[in-house]
Amino acid sequence: MDDLELIGLYEIAELAGVSPPAVANWRTRNANFPKPAADLKSGPVFRAHEVRAWLRRRKESDNDMGKDPVRVGLRLLELECAIQANVDDSHSAELVDYEVSRTAGQAARLAMLIRGQDVIEDELRLKKLAAIELGISPPEYAAAMRLLMEGDLVEERTTRLGKRVLNEKVNRLVHADNYRRIGELWLNRDKRSVKEESLIYTLDRVIQSPTEVDQIDALRNLKIPDRDAVLELGGNAGIIDSVDEEKRIYFSPLLWDVNPKKLAVFLKQANQTSFSQVIKNALNRPGSDFTAAVDPLLVQAISGGILPSYRVTSTGGPRVYGFAPYTGGILTCDEEKVILDKARALVACLRYGSEAATITRIRNPLLILNAITDANRNYRLKPHSELKLQYGMLIGKQIGRVIQTANGRFIFELIPTEDNLRACAIARELLYGEVTGAKDPGADAALHLVNGKIEHPLHEVKIARKKRAARSDELAGLVERLQAV
Repeated sequence: MDDLELIGLYEIAELAGVSPPAVANWRTRNANFPKPAADLKSGPVFRAHEVRAWLRRRKESDNDMGKDPVRVGLRLLELECAIQANVDDSHSAELVDYEVSRTAGQAARLAMLIRGQDVIEDELRLKKLAAIELGISPPEYAAAMRLLMEGDLVEERTTRLGKRVLNEKVNRLVHADNYRRIGELWLNRDKRSVKEESLIYTLDRVIQSPTEVDQIDALRNLKIPDRDAVLELGGNAGIIDSVDEEKRIYFSPLLWDVNPKKLAVFLKQANQTSFSQVIKNALNRPGSDFTAAVDPLLVQAISGGILPSYRVTSTGGPRVYGFAPYTGGILTCDEEKVILDKARALVACLRYGSEAATITRIRNPLLILNAITDANRNYRLKPHSELKLQYGMLIGKQIGRVIQTANGRFIFELIPTEDNLRACAIARELLYGEVTGAKDPGADAALHLVNGKIEHPLHEVKIARKKRAARSDELAGLVERLQAV
């Protein structure tokens, strides 16, 4: 009987939870949309089982992010950070529709705050810090903490003296696992609103590359008032914005370095998929060699200022290294663009040393980064004849200095300011092409993944983790803490 069941456009819209115009768009834009069983005066009718099968396949393939809970977790974190930073009333009635996503985002931020705290003995203090540093109210804290416990990122236990404490498990996982667990919990929630789901998927789409609004299924399938509400919240939060005055193409300001005006000019001269083509085909890793670029789209993107590039000159001749726009949550303010610029400059110089140096090639750029961030080495590299030229750009950016030795060689020395050390941390991620935080950089670096600086007074006992015998002062501190439990 199912084979004989016929439905029209309105019935398909109800079945899919979209508007009838969205179904008409599907028919126009998707060659694999089921063919009508008949065309009546009232409109086309379709075999219901074919439509249901098509909708099922579309749901499985349309939302690529749905297959990657790590990306879901990152988007949730970014959404909540953006709301706290840019929305004046973070408890307005309009945000009720995004409650599930906000709770997940708050849980992700809270996980960053407690990372590295083996035992949280004073939860009241943690709750106050969450309110002060993250803007998370006590009720929101309770909901976020329940989510962390459900994701097995935090557990409760009782000490021998009957005191209730929290054990954090965040530090035992790499960042990607933390995001994955938060993302999985969100994906499994049945109470997600249509608008919050659309906002998360839209953010993921435009953070990859600018996209025509008609090509964003998560928006196109909404009713017009809901679509406008999603775009308005995205705009108010500073995570979704239009490139052009017609508001036809949208991008995410989280794509650092992308100037909307320059991008609009670039997209007018090229086709609609040009931006994503440049990133996908030409920039398969941060710090790609652009010296002999022949792709006209790539050349246009570089010359037009769409893609940042760095020129390094040494004994191997001049080389140009380019980068895709940065989408990492590490950067939270305009001042940090300078840090990203320094990180890219470091990567460009290291790429040159490993690919173009003529006297001594760098075998492992990571070892160089480790050396210049090592206080025991005075933040210095060993003397070398090529260092003055190869790292010359870093001197101008106040990243380091070059010292000439008695035998005519040169020593590069990092200026160990907070921003330079942080630039080195970002350079590590760029060198290996990782999603922000996908590789665990340690508890201190984890704090930078949350908008705003978090300088919290929580302390934990780490003696058990140290691969050495505890000093007497550490043992005394441990005894004092245990007596207080």
